Amino acid sequence: MYCPSCKDEFRPGFTRCEGCGVDLVEDLTTGSVPEEPGAVPATPVAPAALPMLDYCGFLGLDDARQARDSLRPQGIASEITIREVPGSPLDGPVREEYWLRVPAKAFRQVSLLLGYDAVSSESEASGALECGQCGKVVAPEESFCAGCGARFE
Repeated sequence: MYCPSCKDEFRPGFTRCEGCGVDLVEDLTTGSVPEEPGAVPATPVAPAALPMLDYCGFLGLDDARQARDSLRPQGIASEITIREVPGSPLDGPVREEYWLRVPAKAFRQVSLLLGYDAVSSESEASGALECGQCGKVVAPEESFCAGCGARFE
């Protein structure tokens, strides 16, 4: 079974794409979703209904908005979260960073579209990677984050 929208393949028994919210088809060569009489077209699933992952952090809100807006024409809904920069002193002005959060299922496609490197400069020097979900530094050979359980490809 295949999703006619994102082209992902599903195991037998699945009938709808979790990420796109459309019915699966047996063959992608037809190029369109077979319509049932009286069927209501599928509406995109809101980002809040999908498991989301942090994709990339930005120092400016305009940069985060530009990245988000470049995903919309591709049918990828995302959200921007605002966080206080870790280690900011409590007695000084608040420093913020802006994180683009994307559906976990679209993470690879977003990586191809935006091309941002999620590795921090300090972890890059040691060869370690930073988890996009919780920020914990993990060894490059790890397949999941010990901090939050996120899986890596």
